[in-house]
Amino acid sequence: MKVLVAYQPGELRVVEMERPVPGPREILARVAHCGICATDVAIADGTLHLGKDMDPIYPVRIGHEWSGVVVETGSETWRLHPGDRVISDTGYSCGECEYCLRGEYQSCVNGRAIGTTGHCWPGAFAEYMLMPERLTFRLPERVELDEAALVEPASIGLYGLVRAGIGPGQNLLVVGTGPIGLGGMACAKGMGVGTVILAGRKDKKLEIGRAMGADVLVNTQRESLMEAVMRHTNGRGMDVILDTTGAPELFNDLLEMLRPSGTLVIPGFYEQEIPHANLDRLISKNCTLIGAAGTPNMGRMVLDMLASGHISLRPMITDRYPFEQVQEAFAAVKTHNDSRVKILVDF
Repeated sequence: MKVLVAYQPGELRVVEMERPVPGPREILARVAHCGICATDVAIADGTLHLGKDMDPIYPVRIGHEWSGVVVETGSETWRLHPGDRVISDTGYSCGECEYCLRGEYQSCVNGRAIGTTGHCWPGAFAEYMLMPERLTFRLPERVELDEAALVEPASIGLYGLVRAGIGPGQNLLVVGTGPIGLGGMACAKGMGVGTVILAGRKDKKLEIGRAMGADVLVNTQRESLMEAVMRHTNGRGMDVILDTTGAPELFNDLLEMLRPSGTLVIPGFYEQEIPHANLDRLISKNCTLIGAAGTPNMGRMVLDMLASGHISLRPMITDRYPFEQVQEAFAAVKTHNDSRVKILVDF
């Protein structure tokens, strides 16, 4: 089978590998679609630096935002069958360590990212994807395979917002117009959240956000975000802020935009220390800071929202390339930045 491998920084190649054979409790799926994430590009370029045990270990078979169709199952599987359309969880967890037995799968001592950091599980830019059955979800009938490939980034945004206790009537500020922010925002609207302010620098991406449920758009190249937030909240500030930018210079300003007892959620990696972080303001305002790197089972919630028609992730698909042009697709992540939200590779 053909797979995409980052052999070392700056060296991205499509190579032939042997098609995997599923173990007793594993499934093998023919990949249908895989989205290109900014993390994939950073691994390919060699610019991802997250520290000890988190940096990529080359060579890396990248790709983690995927959907496909089951073609083979192991001898002890029972839930999935050939022909089922599926996606996988955000990472691998063993299901047997002390943390997994507590339900804290994201803290699994044997945990592995899929196609990204550390000793990762082989990624999904490949013709076939091998996964444990228990970490693989069947798609509801109403959910198409291409839209399902966007569930993974949306589930990260959703996870942070669920931890923040987002609910009906609360206001939400989303900073950044990438798939985690837009997908999380769509899920929040599907859960009945109140006014959503979406902030970004590109008008075309902001308009995609409007199509996905944003009530107020703020282009931070032309308008002060602080002033816009205070104007639209009558000086009260935000209940919840989802900052997907990874921009350390925004951190203190975002704390100012929170109302007392508000919550700041950060799924975007900073990849550096934040100098002069004003944590005293976080304390004095009784606010909450939440890191959100994703967790198992969030994908099921997103699939349910898609199946019920409460949300749509389809507006995020802005570009598509066949797998034969995957190198060009990676280059387009940088050249199409004014309008690109999610580039999908079709197999």
